[in-house]
Amino acid sequence: MIQVFQTWITAFKQNKWLLMIVVFFLLISAVLFWFWQRTQKAEEQYRQAVVLQQEQMEQSQELGKALHISQMNAKELQAAYDELKAKPPVASFTVNAPSLEVAAAQVAARINKQDATLPPAALEKTDRTAVVKNDTEYKVDVLKINLDKAWELSAGVGCHQGDVYIPVGVQRNYAPNKAVAAEVHLVPEDLAKGKIKTSGWEVKHVWRY
Repeated sequence: MIQVFQTWITAFKQNKWLLMIVVFFLLISAVLFWFWQRTQKAEEQYRQAVVLQQEQMEQSQELGKALHISQMNAKELQAAYDELKAKPPVASFTVNAPSLEVAAAQVAARINKQDATLPPAALEKTDRTAVVKNDTEYKVDVLKINLDKAWELSAGVGCHQGDVYIPVGVQRNYAPNKAVAAEVHLVPEDLAKGKIKTSGWEVKHVWRY
């Protein structure tokens, strides 16, 4: 038993930096998982259908606040909505209500309750659902929206010419098809000693397709 224990101690000493990499990676994974769960909980609330005034659709800042989306996504949504006005809707349905305001509220409530009498297109699961009170044409527009994520984080393990490193990166998507990304390579041996040292880095522009 003592010999086995001593063998484990020897193995730990010989591979201390490798074990620290595993522990560090597990800790990072746990933090990212916790952050992901927290984000998902908030996203579930944001996925609820929201009633918007037509004026809000014309102001990107107000639109962003109402739907909890970035300015990039708000401007994309404005452009898409303008294009959709000239096209026939994917689906249509009638709502009996005393006013346009009441009709919009009823539609939003029915979508949130997943009312099976509504067209499948209105119940489709998306990142956001906007119920727009269209005063111009006196109707209610239902917009199903999938967002373009503004930020992306990355982490992993890499090897270059026999040297192991931990790449940690961040990417900022500032346009529908463009982004800027930065990445640093952390030295695992130094991380095992409680120090942060980089063996390389890169900054790049990304074209997204």
